[in-house]
Amino acid sequence: MLMKFFLIPAVFLAILFWGCITTPLGVTITSRAPKDSTSSGPVQIKRAWIFVEGSQQGTTPATVRIRRDYEITNVSLHVGQNFDEVRRYEIERSVTSNRIMQDFTFQGSSDSGMLTFNSTELSRDSKGRFIVPYYQYPLQIVDHEYDLVLIVTQ
Repeated sequence: MLMKFFLIPAVFLAILFWGCITTPLGVTITSRAPKDSTSSGPVQIKRAWIFVEGSQQGTTPATVRIRRDYEITNVSLHVGQNFDEVRRYEIERSVTSNRIMQDFTFQGSSDSGMLTFNSTELSRDSKGRFIVPYYQYPLQIVDHEYDLVLIVTQ
């Protein structure tokens, strides 16, 4: 009898929260208004669904802040009814050859202790995924095409 007392509310709560989005620990997503692109010409910003670790979290334009110590490994952008993946950012967990190459060819900027890269400056792996190199300091990736700012901190 005691089991039925707890089972019915548990089933009710499971149904109530079925499909709710939970953002992983160490991730903050802030939606924002699109940047004004009228002054820079006919550039159209594309909208996409944001997925973190394979779970849908929101849409662009947005800022995604990730703390590296929570072991988040990827952020991807998807479009269309079938959620076709158009971008994938793989977050490195330690210094690798991608980081060394990034240091050698660095064209980004450094402002107030945060390195900033345009997404096109990142190395890519054999599958075309963007590699976010490991840095000890905060790192910002700006994707102008989808109006996404990805910030990776310790």
